[in-house]
Parts: sequence; structure tokens; C-alpha cells
Amino acid sequence: MAAGPHTFMTVNVFTAEKFKGNPLAIVAVRGDALSQAKKQLLAKEFGFSETVFLHDAPVRGMPRRLDIFTPDEEIPFAGHPVLGTAAYIFGCIDIQPYTGPEDRENRQAAVLLTKAGPITVFSNPYRQVQACIVPHNVHIHQHKITLDDIIEAQPRCQFIPAMEMLKKRTFPIVSIVKGMTFGLVDLTDAPGAMAVLGAERSPVAKLDEGWNAGLAGCLYYRREGVEVKEGEPTIHKIHQRVMVSGMEDPGTGSASCAVACYLALNIANSQSARKTRSLGQGDASQTNEGIEARTRSLSLGPKKEHFVFGIEQGVEMGRRCQICVEVDITHNEEGHRQVSAVMLSGRSTFMTKGELIGVY
Repeated sequence: MAAGPHTFMTVNVFTAEKFKGNPLAIVAVRGDALSQAKKQLLAKEFGFSETVFLHDAPVRGMPRRLDIFTPDEEIPFAGHPVLGTAAYIFGCIDIQPYTGPEDRENRQAAVLLTKAGPITVFSNPYRQVQACIVPHNVHIHQHKITLDDIIEAQPRCQFIPAMEMLKKRTFPIVSIVKGMTFGLVDLTDAPGAMAVLGAERSPVAKLDEGWNAGLAGCLYYRREGVEVKEGEPTIHKIHQRVMVSGMEDPGTGSASCAVACYLALNIANSQSARKTRSLGQGDASQTNEGIEARTRSLSLGPKKEHFVFGIEQGVEMGRRCQICVEVDITHNEEGHRQVSAVMLSGRSTFMTKGELIGVY
């Protein structure tokens, strides 16, 4: 990148439409020009759920350092910042234009160095979708969320009669990696509660020792059945809302990965899992189905069970996000199911660009 003021771009992630999706600010950093303290101030100034700082690669094609900040703290991983950064790299830096049908299966790849470890990101110019292999260390906490915890955090839910059906149930707390934790509250049996949720505090109970640091939020979701097409993997449909740090997030990749991993581990019907390696091809539509179809050429490698989740988020905020998560499940030597690979994908659209004035 050329010398001069630091440049930035804003991107709406998990959408192909302007003014939809989850906004992200990307600041291009030359070397170590910005301190971590200055990055935190800039993240607060932008005010988005996350702001990222993408450092120069030592040599073109080499891994790039990526620091991810919320307005309050630095975090190890978040899905929409990684995918938005991938769109920026492949759309503005390492550009590979689509030249014709022979390029349909071509894809670009890059490596981002995050606090959660190296993350490989992909892009296909024809399909106009970005994907990443998600670092994961899935941990289901010992403590659970109860209905009383939910009502305390979301008092309006107590006026939804169907909430009584959840009285004897508890809900899991899941970390996708250490430092990224979400309560997963299934409101499928009380769908009316989804409309009255507010951005109150998250009803996260006590976390397990050694896992009680970093970001913690709550994901409320409604399962909306499955979509089955001949020759295609079954798509598990989810509508969700995510509350983090007293705010609602329009599109949360890390939370989507957490709920997808948890559900994949607990789906009993083996017929809903596809056991082949290929992720296939699809059309250029902008529906959840189209996004999932466009990403099927990005494989996760050998697997025993493969699950696809089509997730919708941000609708109640007017910022609809379409998120695809694919999860591979294998069995360890004891026969227990375990997550072996996670892929997150979606589309992005560029919104604004500019430069930082007098910030070094």
C-alpha cells in the first residue's frame, strides 16, 4: 500500500444489497503504524459491532495480520469481519476478474493471521461469495440457561403464553473458540417471543473454569424446518437474533457457527446429513439457497457427516443477513460425535471509502 494517510473502507457483510447486512469498517495499516490502543479508539469512533485492521503482507500473496476490535475490546475471532476482509482483499487488492465460463470453478485463497490462529479465506469471482475455514474448539459449558434467566434478561417474554412450554427446559452455553461464547435459546415452541426481544443484557450463566474470558452473548433462534432437493444436501433453516453487550447484532458469524455446531452434534436423523465430499454448484440468486449453492465448490475435505445451515438474521432490524454455515461431524475412537471442520460463507457489498486524517 502506498505511503500517506491510512485508508479505510466500509463493507456490508452477509448481503448483496446496499443498506442491508452487517456493517464493517476495514482500516488498511502499513506495518505497525497504529498502536493497539489507537486501534481501540478507532473502533469506538466507527461505532460498528466490529472494526478490523488489516496489515500489509510482507510480500504479495503472503499471510496478512488481521486485528479485530469491538468498540470495547479486541476479540480473537468474528465471522463477519473475516468474510468482509476477504471481500476487500479479493475485490480491491488481489483482484482476479471473472472473464468467462472457463473461470466458474476458479477460486482465490488467502491466509489471515488472527488471535484465534491462521484463517484461510476463499473467494470465487463468478459466484461472488466469500468463505472461510473457521477456527474452532467447540466447548459446551456445564451450566445451562433456564427460563427464569431468560425472563430476567428479556422481561417482555413473560407475557408470551407459549413461554410456559419452556418452563422445564434448559438451554446450552457454547463456545466456538475460547473467548467467543453464546447462550443458545431455542424459541421454536414460542415463536411469538422472537418479536418482543430487546437488546437487554445476555442471560449467560456461569461459564466453565478457563473459559470465562472474552465476549459472551445470547442467540435466540427458531428452527424453520428443512429444505430437501434431489442431489443436494439437506438445508436446515434457522431464523435468529443475537444480543451482545447490550446491543443487537444484525449478522453474527461466530454465533451462527456456534449454533450450527451444536445442532449438528445433536441431529439424530442420519438421513439429514450428506456423506459425500462435494459441495456442488449453484445459480447466482441472492437467496439463502443461492448462497449455499454457490459455496458448495469450496470443500471441507473428507468427512462422515456433512450438515448445511441456512441462517437468516437481522430482519427485525431492517438489515437482513443471509448466512451459510457448513459443519463436518466425525466420530472419535470412543464413538462420540465431534466437530471436525466448519465453513462460514456469505456475500458482501462495498459502501464507503476514505482516509484517516491526522491519525498515525
